[in-house]
Amino acid sequence: MKVNAFFVADHAEAINGKLYVTGGCWDRIFAPVIPAIHNHLSIVFSITVPWTATNEKHQLEIVLEDADGASLLPSEIKGEFEVGRPPGWRPGDDATMVGVFNINGLKFEKAGRHAFVLKIDGQDVARTGLDVQQVPVATMTG
Repeated sequence: MKVNAFFVADHAEAINGKLYVTGGCWDRIFAPVIPAIHNHLSIVFSITVPWTATNEKHQLEIVLEDADGASLLPSEIKGEFEVGRPPGWRPGDDATMVGVFNINGLKFEKAGRHAFVLKIDGQDVARTGLDVQQVPVATMTG
């Protein structure tokens, strides 16, 4: 399978085979304090499923790892998918599958490099980095 896109967005939806994305493809969170809670983000993906992999079940999983490889998601993002062959398809035609997972209240215990990892059938197929940086709040004196 080929990954066409895998990224973080402010918000996204997958409807009728199309992606609707607001504020996509960012890789940094600036937080005044650590631990930090990010209110909402979306993990977006598009996968090309070859003809030979259609009409069979596949496992999909997304994990968020910190720099030490520890998983940070409060609950698992995993499931099963199957892409069928619609009428009129010719042997060899590929299918595109899109998906979005929305995450609310994601807590980052420490600053540093993190990565969302997309796994299909147990294999890492895509990775997108996410830096969490502590930035002091500016104060005004006068």
